[in-house]
Parts: sequence; C-alpha cells; structure tokens
Amino acid sequence: EPGPRVFALPPGADFPARLATGLRARLAGQPPEAMAGVTVFLNTQRMRRRVMDALTGGGATILPRLRLVTELGADPLLGGGAAVSPLARRLELAVLVDRLLAAEPGLAPRSALFDLADSLAGLMDEMRAEAVAPERVIGLDVSSHAGHWARTQRFVGLVAGFFGPGAAPDAEARLRAATERLIARWQALPPQGPVIVAGSTGSRGTTALLMRAVARLPQGALLLPG
Repeated sequence: EPGPRVFALPPGADFPARLATGLRARLAGQPPEAMAGVTVFLNTQRMRRRVMDALTGGGATILPRLRLVTELGADPLLGGGAAVSPLARRLELAVLVDRLLAAEPGLAPRSALFDLADSLAGLMDEMRAEAVAPERVIGLDVSSHAGHWARTQRFVGLVAGFFGPGAAPDAEARLRAATERLIARWQALPPQGPVIVAGSTGSRGTTALLMRAVARLPQGALLLPG
C-alpha cells in the first residue's frame, strides 16, 4: 500500500499479543529468519518484555529487532554516548536559579530553589523534544499578558547556554540528534525490511518526528493503541 501507513488496535485489546499475532500472520510462508529483518520500535521497556514474551510463548523462535524509541540517543552508531546525568543538570540549574533569586529576590522564595530547577529541567526536555530554541520563548512579546510571563522569560533565559553548539548534551538532546541522524540515513538509503512503531501516540515531538519518517518508509508502518 502507498504510505503513510497507519493502523490501530481497538481499546481494550491485548496489544502485545495482537502485535505478535499480526507479525506472524504477515510473515506466514516466509523462512523463519525473515522475522530477524523486522524492526519494531516500542515505547517502554515493559512493553518490550511483553512483546518478547508473546513472541516466545510457543517456544524458541527468531525475534525481530525490538528497540525503544527512547534508546536511540545511546546508540553509538548514531553518534550517541554518555550524556549529562539528570541530577547533574538539575544541580547546574539550581546554581543559576540561586544567582537569579539573589539578584531579584522578589521573583520567588528561596525555598523554591530546587523545585524551580526541577521545573526548568522538565521545560528543557520539552523544548528539546519540540525543537523550540530558548530565543523563541525569550523573544515573545508578553507586554499585554500577566506578569508571570515576564518572570517565566527570565527563568527561561537561564537555560539558553545549555542549547549552544558547545554545550554538554543531556539525554533529550542526544535523543533528538540521534533521531534526526537516523532519519537522514533512511532518506539516503531506505531500509527494505519492515520498520514498525507500535504502541506510541507521538505525544513527544521527537517520537512524532520518528513516526512520521517510519510511516513513509518502503515497508514502514505505525500501529497505534486504542
């Protein structure tokens, strides 16, 4: 069928069991090693274990490549590797927030220091996933909005240095860069075997980027839950 190919299972369906059954049905009549040519991207480690159990429930068998959409950033073949740990990044942010509160004590109570650092870290992850640069937020005209928008811009200004080309990458930055490299590789040399993203809804920008690319591969498909 011409792409993009999007399929779904109904609410309440046993997703791993139905996925395993569908893979076997699609590969019926082909040699056993054909399953090894299938790549399935899943959204959680628990889902990967359940799919593996569903595929091996009838005995030893050749498995497809079961990957997580979140583990591409650690793939050495995609330039992945060690990233700044979440704790280290939050401590770095806490130092910056502390300096800002010392300069502008009216922004927030000092007791909120680590909560603010944690919120900033979460915001950074979302900005990475959605490919939103700090400059886009800092440059918004918020003069006609509530005062908290201006305060938000000052806090977002703290993270601008973590988005520069020389900044040490965190896990979300690694994931986004690795996903973009993989897509560029597919565009130059599309994989001929089946590639499936199963169980994800694309709520994260980086995952949605991967899903759009997979749906347009020669044998790519999305299998949505519910």
